[in-house]
Amino acid sequence: MKIRLAVTLLFFALSVYHTWGQKVEPFVKGGLTIGLFDGTAASDEDVGHIGLNIGAGIRLPVNKSRTSFLEPAFELISKGNVYDVRKGGGRVSFSLWYLETQVDFVYHWQIGKHWTIPIGTGLYGAYGISSRISTTNGITWFRGIPVGEAPSMFDNVVGANRWDAGWRVWTVGVEYDKFMFRWDFELGFFSQFHNRMPYGLESGKKYHGNNWVMSLNVGYCL
Repeated sequence: MKIRLAVTLLFFALSVYHTWGQKVEPFVKGGLTIGLFDGTAASDEDVGHIGLNIGAGIRLPVNKSRTSFLEPAFELISKGNVYDVRKGGGRVSFSLWYLETQVDFVYHWQIGKHWTIPIGTGLYGAYGISSRISTTNGITWFRGIPVGEAPSMFDNVVGANRWDAGWRVWTVGVEYDKFMFRWDFELGFFSQFHNRMPYGLESGKKYHGNNWVMSLNVGYCL
């Protein structure tokens, strides 16, 4: 399946280049992510998950003045959350890695000869390829998982969704010539935990667990 997906993406990239030719502007990007899950229990406190992202994409101009662009991109991105559990103490850490496809519509506001301010929004879809959950002392069990173990969140014990999709609420920043600085925010549509509280202390309570991710990226147009 992974080989078929890679071949499909390669043919897509080649067809885009053939269609737009020199109008296409490829770029690379990478940076830091700050992740949360929507729907934290009232008895817990979000700390946030710090992760990384790296990716590449292309700019496709949609008007002759080249101020508006479609920006499809592929990215390896880290999402998740860290909770301090007040009831019983301890900390639970969720770390999920996704292969993500993004499509943004971005308007570039030109300021002078070298500077532009990009403002845009879009959609994303993602597939989870790796994940870990870990706990600290104070939480003896997490769904039957003892402290010190770090199993995958996608196995049958935790049962997190591999698929994720949502709204890229904004992508804004500043650009100087070919250098890009972006601030992005994503809001996931799908629950990661099927509306089940993952904590043994409050098992069964309604829980959303949608991915919320903010990222700070540095990039370069090739």
